[in-house]
Amino acid sequence: MNEKKVAIFLHIPKSAGSTLRSILKKNYDSQELRIGNREEMIESLKNLSKEEMEKIKCINGHVLFGIHDYLNERPYNYYTMLRDPIEHVISEYYFIVRKPNNISYEKVKSMSFEEFVLSEEFTGRTSNRQTFFISGGAKDAIEIAKENLKNYFSIVGITEMFDESIYLFAKELGWEDYYYKKKNVTKSRPSREDFPAHLIEIIKKNNELDIELYNYGKQLLEEKIENLGNKKRGKMEQFIQKQDRINKSTKN
Repeated sequence: MNEKKVAIFLHIPKSAGSTLRSILKKNYDSQELRIGNREEMIESLKNLSKEEMEKIKCINGHVLFGIHDYLNERPYNYYTMLRDPIEHVISEYYFIVRKPNNISYEKVKSMSFEEFVLSEEFTGRTSNRQTFFISGGAKDAIEIAKENLKNYFSIVGITEMFDESIYLFAKELGWEDYYYKKKNVTKSRPSREDFPAHLIEIIKKNNELDIELYNYGKQLLEEKIENLGNKKRGKMEQFIQKQDRINKSTKN
């Protein structure tokens, strides 16, 4: 049944989306897969013919919950990757300052990380961003976001449990090739332990809703794993071990 539904991969920025997209491209052809940000995706879907719409199997991009309204009543399931909110904010800053082609680079390059976190201009990137995406555009709507995860997201992936998430995606959607090499990784950035405790507390306070959403999503994923039979759980462990060897060989 899920193979007949459009798989909507809602990509929250800096949540392993580039690596996931590389996997999607291996499992769907160009007519089956649509990629773009929210505006591009809406425009693309609105202009598709009936025949083109029927060929779509997957859409992926920085879209908000609600993009299914443009699928002309085709059945769908949502999927996403949530990320530890503190790691999410740290990764966002170092991604920007190391990418001169980023739209925010000129403004952020001279900021310290603390200035970035405290800046009102970048609140949309540093405060409850994941709740904003999952709720459909309301930053403070945590209950709506949690209800969406529960009722519309077939699998909620967790970046810190990436391999487990990918395995579940693959088995549900019938992917044949889901081994990967990490993409778009911000190298050699500081860890949270490198920052003063007061700054980490500010990030936590600014992302209280995202922390609640992340914990809820992680609980949903862990329940999915717990409900796997012993055979499937064993195969998942085999995948994780093989992928770990791939990651190590790539580093070398």
